Amino acid sequence: MPSGLFQRQLAGYAAVHRSWRNKATHFVGIPIIVFSLLLILALWRVHPAGREVSMALVVAIAAVLGWMALDLGIGLIMAALMVPAWYAAEALAGALGPSATVVAFLVLFVGGWALQFLGHHYEGKRPALLDNIFQGFIGPMFLVAETLVASGWRADLAAVRIGPTATASSRGGEIGARS
Repeated sequence: MPSGLFQRQLAGYAAVHRSWRNKATHFVGIPIIVFSLLLILALWRVHPAGREVSMALVVAIAAVLGWMALDLGIGLIMAALMVPAWYAAEALAGALGPSATVVAFLVLFVGGWALQFLGHHYEGKRPALLDNIFQGFIGPMFLVAETLVASGWRADLAAVRIGPTATASSRGGEIGARS
């Protein structure tokens, strides 16, 4: 069951992500950005309780716990997605070494954001992140919510995602929209 905070944030995010082209760029760009962040954070080692771990693991765990607090079902799916992403980031950072990891981070991060802004160019609306920094945390959840709603698994989020004022024409460009 989604929290009221998640429902409000998802509705705000969905309001500027209606175009199928914008959604498509986000389905590619957001995972690239998340992976790039895990990649660069894999270089930063911390020692909680005398045990060495990367900040990629710390941030991944904190993000998953936050996502689970907002919506347990989506949070669990995000956890299942974050484990291989974190592992791949650790392995790639280890294989590349620090210098090449920084270059890879920059290429992925800039490329991911370029896709985001391209999508908003198609949408004709500014990114939600510019109005509310928390939307950056909601973005990955939006992708999972969109997939679940389109698959028929989370009908409870369909009204939140579409919003009460949406018209049939605004829904027509959505992935999984039905006439």
